[in-house]
Amino acid sequence: MEDTRSTPQKFQQESRITAISFSLTHLPGGEHFPPLNRPIRIVQANSLFNGGGVDTQTLELTQGLHELGCHVRLAVGAGSRWEPRAHALGVPVIGFPSRSPLRWRAIAALRQSLTTHRADILHVHQGCDYWPAIVAARLAGRGTRVFITRHLMTRPRGFSRRFLLSGARVIAVSHAVERVLRSELQGNPDRILQAHCGIDVDRFAGGRGPESEALRQAAGWGPENVVFGVVGMYPLPRGKGQLEFLAAAARIRSSHPHARFVLIGHGNMRPLIEQQIAADQLADIVRLEPFTDDIRPWMKALDVLVHPAVGTDAFPLVVLEGMASGHPVVASRLDGIPEEFTDGNQGFLVTPGSADELAMKMGKLAESADLRWTMGERGRRHVAEHFTRHHLATATLALYRAALGNRT
Repeated sequence: MEDTRSTPQKFQQESRITAISFSLTHLPGGEHFPPLNRPIRIVQANSLFNGGGVDTQTLELTQGLHELGCHVRLAVGAGSRWEPRAHALGVPVIGFPSRSPLRWRAIAALRQSLTTHRADILHVHQGCDYWPAIVAARLAGRGTRVFITRHLMTRPRGFSRRFLLSGARVIAVSHAVERVLRSELQGNPDRILQAHCGIDVDRFAGGRGPESEALRQAAGWGPENVVFGVVGMYPLPRGKGQLEFLAAAARIRSSHPHARFVLIGHGNMRPLIEQQIAADQLADIVRLEPFTDDIRPWMKALDVLVHPAVGTDAFPLVVLEGMASGHPVVASRLDGIPEEFTDGNQGFLVTPGSADELAMKMGKLAESADLRWTMGERGRRHVAEHFTRHHLATATLALYRAALGNRT
């Protein structure tokens, strides 16, 4: 949306933000913390919380830290769609306003939370929360350490590139994101950290189950059908590679007539997707299903999880969820995705945008139930050994302790 304020108004507000941020990131002290002989007190904050991978990770980390004995509070946007999920965790929940001029109401709410909780750590996950968190922590005057998890491959904005490391430690969700941060952020490089995401593996454990079998039956998929699925939104211009997935389906349909294909999600690419389905005469083997907050039944209904990303992808949780469900994965060799599994072991990596390569790897899995089972079992074990909620919480807690001087 175009900024309609006059130039003097914009200059005054921007100058005010710069002056406040500069003064707060150059205050003396704040790096000395008293010895701790108690559990770490943490506020996790996410002002959006309307559903998605970032919000899932906020929940998983909060729950994992709670299970490790930390005293955790969760601050989420008041009235956000996933606020009920926050309350279901069994930790204190704060609903704070995300909209106000210069976000002063959010800053005030965070500051109050830090003070009443006597927080050692404030950890935020959304880009719009970076600077409110830094300002709130400084105004609270407790020496609270601020942590930011960076879930994106994109460059931080100019002001943050210059000053973010002065006010916070930044955790990259993958080594790919870490490389971007190290090339872009100015300041102390020791404040750039890395910890992989984690999921609740138990949620995806077990067999297919009645609900997933019912989904297959409703779709007309029998035991002989091998179902390939893409789970993800499809915004313009290219979504998560759904058009490439359909092109691969068209290539293997004659050689593997029992293969079936499903796109689970929604987005403004749907007209293009429907056009390609019609042009390639795929309507009898391709289904479009709406996205659901509980993806487990659909994930279990699949035989192969396909993630043909073509843009950027820092560390997609859907790949972990597919493996945790016992499925082999075919995914793009892009950004943080190769950090999630080994090509040829738990699945296959393919060149982003290559429908031919995608079709070849999907065809290998379509023709061999043994290969699907072997790769699926390897993937299930791999996630359980490396990418659980416990792994995420343990790694993050170690970073907190290092920031507090190992005094816990």
